Amino acid sequence: MRLSRILMLTGALALPALPAAAQGKAIGKPAGVGKPTTTTVKGASGTVTKGKSADAKAGTLVKGKSADHAKGPKTTATDADTDTTVTSESQGRGQLTLAERIEMNPTLKARADAVLEGTGLTLLQATDGFRNQGQFVAALNAAEHNPDISFVDLRTKMTGPDQLSLGAAMEQLKAEASETTTPTTTTTP
Repeated sequence: MRLSRILMLTGALALPALPAAAQGKAIGKPAGVGKPTTTTVKGASGTVTKGKSADAKAGTLVKGKSADHAKGPKTTATDADTDTTVTSESQGRGQLTLAERIEMNPTLKARADAVLEGTGLTLLQATDGFRNQGQFVAALNAAEHNPDISFVDLRTKMTGPDQLSLGAAMEQLKAEASETTTPTTTTTP
């Protein structure tokens, strides 16, 4: 009898702590108490603070973009074949560049290599300047299915200073091609 009372009392005292434990919250210090931990993250300059900062604890946290979550560091790669340096910016922490993602996909790499075969461009050079993989693949498809449009010209229009869309770049290239191939006829009396 005495043992059952002790067990019931222990259960009654532990019952309020169950919702916090079920949510993964530790019983003990309240959130935000203690020093934030600092650790060095590979690829980041300096140290990165993990946990709540002093500003967040004081209630002066400003919402918005954080420098820690902005675009990742720029990576510079030297192409061994042509000895050129291409600088590309990764899209976030730990993400691969466009050329690296395409190299990991054997089907897409084979298609890209087939289109780039006679251009003199490497995959790293060909992907430089495209906003994302979809834009690059669309340009590959257009060059592959339109033999009168070269990938190099299409890439120049899409990644150049004007940064034209795929449709606008194709229209310009087709107009330029028709201007050069249209013979000028002169009538002689």
